[in-house]
Amino acid sequence: MDRPRGYTGAIVALALSGPLRRMTWRMRLAVAIFAFPVLMLVAATLYGVEAAVYVLRSEPVTGTVVQRYEWEGETIFDRGAVNYEPIFTYEMGGDTRRASVGSPHSSFDLQVGEQATIRAIPSSRGNVRLDTWQGLWFMPVILGLVGLIALAVAALFWLVIDRLFFRKDAR
Repeated sequence: MDRPRGYTGAIVALALSGPLRRMTWRMRLAVAIFAFPVLMLVAATLYGVEAAVYVLRSEPVTGTVVQRYEWEGETIFDRGAVNYEPIFTYEMGGDTRRASVGSPHSSFDLQVGEQATIRAIPSSRGNVRLDTWQGLWFMPVILGLVGLIALAVAALFWLVIDRLFFRKDAR
């Protein structure tokens, strides 16, 4: 029999490798059930660390909106809402800079000429962030909530599966 090639071949080779071959079906099922919640919580932690590092490296400055983009949301989370992405000018280190917030959100509804506190990294000319919880902590909080809800659902699902299939003779 020829070995499969490409991504499928890599997955088959991994599945037939030593560590996975020695796993019981119960362990494999636990990995499958808890993989998503654990990965979401890891992602939330990493996004939170990244946001904390950004806050430590950045400085709050006052920015003036000089342009803004707006469009309808297209995901299941923002469908029907209008998302806004303001473009700011701000002073830092004696230079006038221009930057975007980088990612749109419905709460970023600022009119041209309006001022807001933003956070910018002094040595960078990249995107800035609004100095609000949505601008700094939205992603880690949402990923953490999704991870916690998924973990609760996975735990309930595991209890049912464990009781039905693995502990049915223990009664």
